[in-house]
Amino acid sequence: MEILKNLPITDNHIHIDEKNGMGAVKVAKVFEKAGGKTMIIPNKPAFSLELEKPIDELHKSLQKIKEETNIQAFGMVGVHPVEIINFVRNGMNIEKAKNRVAEALKYCQKIVMENDNIVGIGEIGRPHFELTGDDAEILWDISNQLFVYGMELAKDADCAIQVHAESASDAQFKEFSEMAKSVGLKPEKVIKHHCDNRVKEGIKYGIMPSIVASSPCNEAIKISDRFLMETDYIDDLKRPGVALGIKSVPRRTRKLLENELMNEDMCYNIHKYNVEKCYNVEIDF
Repeated sequence: MEILKNLPITDNHIHIDEKNGMGAVKVAKVFEKAGGKTMIIPNKPAFSLELEKPIDELHKSLQKIKEETNIQAFGMVGVHPVEIINFVRNGMNIEKAKNRVAEALKYCQKIVMENDNIVGIGEIGRPHFELTGDDAEILWDISNQLFVYGMELAKDADCAIQVHAESASDAQFKEFSEMAKSVGLKPEKVIKHHCDNRVKEGIKYGIMPSIVASSPCNEAIKISDRFLMETDYIDDLKRPGVALGIKSVPRRTRKLLENELMNEDMCYNIHKYNVEKCYNVEIDF
């Protein structure tokens, strides 16, 4: 950990769950012990009509982290794209489902605008899996409409979004960039969560890639340090190992430094300056 003692280390997408997991404080302390400094935390899905409930719970968890740890934590609030799929597949009228999600996204914008520690709208986007069935086409179209609406809200709130979508290639990066531009949102405020080594596409279209802290980072850093790093850690004690562990971002960063694939300037760009530009925050460590 000594190598990371005076360096910024940010996990751009890490989940917490007070009920089913270790909870905010324990996750933050594990991250801190591994050398981590800053966490960007999206609210968990509601899997119910109470879409605002996990957003309010996240706000309380951020306060706990602030009071009980040395970690700097920021929240992202959004409506996971799977929510509308669940509503419709469980019998809700599609227009009613769309309006319910739109209402919750508007609430997300309100929370962002009222709280300094809530720094963007996300996860939003569309299903990462192929939709099948008679309603597949309309669900895809509605998901994209809500995706663009989320971008409009972010533009008006002057904040970033985190995108949950299918594995992104050049075509998706171009599409997301054009979507953002169509509503006046800068592509630089669009963060593609959980993407492979897509730094070239990010540079080309302005999207900020958030790369899982595993082997793709080794290839990405050889091209550019214009990316963020994440685990997508799932804080669920019944699902250990379903995603990368809490310590993965500090460990990967340490390994890159030790192997001289990354220098301190690159570390600052990935873990501090890129984060500050995306979220309009100041990273302290």
